[in-house]
Amino acid sequence: MRLEQLIHLVEVAKYKSISLAAEHNYISQPAISSSISKLEDELGTILLKRTTQGVYPTEVGETIINKALGILEEIKEIKQIANSSILTGHVSVGMIPSMCNKIIPCVIADLKLRQPNIEVDLLEEESIDIFQGIQSGKIDIGGVILTQEIQGKDICSEELFHDEFLIYVGKKSPLAEKKSVSLEEALKYPIVAYNNEFRNNGGISSILKDYAIPKVSFRFSNFEIIKRVISEGIAISFFPKFMAKDDAYFKTGEVIPIYINDVKLEMTVGLIWSKRFPISLATKEFIKTLKLTCHNTIVK
Repeated sequence: MRLEQLIHLVEVAKYKSISLAAEHNYISQPAISSSISKLEDELGTILLKRTTQGVYPTEVGETIINKALGILEEIKEIKQIANSSILTGHVSVGMIPSMCNKIIPCVIADLKLRQPNIEVDLLEEESIDIFQGIQSGKIDIGGVILTQEIQGKDICSEELFHDEFLIYVGKKSPLAEKKSVSLEEALKYPIVAYNNEFRNNGGISSILKDYAIPKVSFRFSNFEIIKRVISEGIAISFFPKFMAKDDAYFKTGEVIPIYINDVKLEMTVGLIWSKRFPISLATKEFIKTLKLTCHNTIVK
């Protein structure tokens, strides 16, 4: 078994075509076909199914391709370690809005200071959308609210921190003078939600469904607009407790966090990734920075 055989196998699976894989790797089609055939002979099993619609891995082929991806990533990391202590690479990250608003700017600043050559592609999504992006390979690593909907046979997870949801109201709201309210009382007021909250599963939707289904009056995909609407006393919303720390709206009293006194809407924020896709050194460095930032910002 030779390294180039694994590379050829991975490339054919990637493009679902021997001719396209050959073209993108600047070798002949017969050469790449022969390389894979010899690998199949050596292993004593068929790795790829050739059809008129394209080339697809067999069940055992898919397992071997995943192993090959890990080997190739390890080789890449070995070369990086040998060549320089400065990492390069691209990290695709999916994060829930509250993390993007509060944590990620600090992570990016710290990461850029220590590893300026790492490129980060950040997607602000809800937990269920991040989960789907991880499954498809679109996202390398995701920061989500861990609920029963966020799990699968190929999904790994790790807890970052625990928190709870509070009610957030504007200073003009009738609730503003209260230190705590019941969930029933809070839900009498118009709700402003982020994007598809309370329409799909995951996140606050999953946590709150055991108690009530809020009637949402407004939906926005921008946290700043949501906080502005709350500050005007137009509606209330549910935010994690950590959102209130060192935020301009809360410092000035424009938005006020209020505890729910009859139920505790507990949440766990964690990382998820897929076992089917190898984690690069760049991604590992991002995770390391994220964990440190969460510890310094929230846990302490």
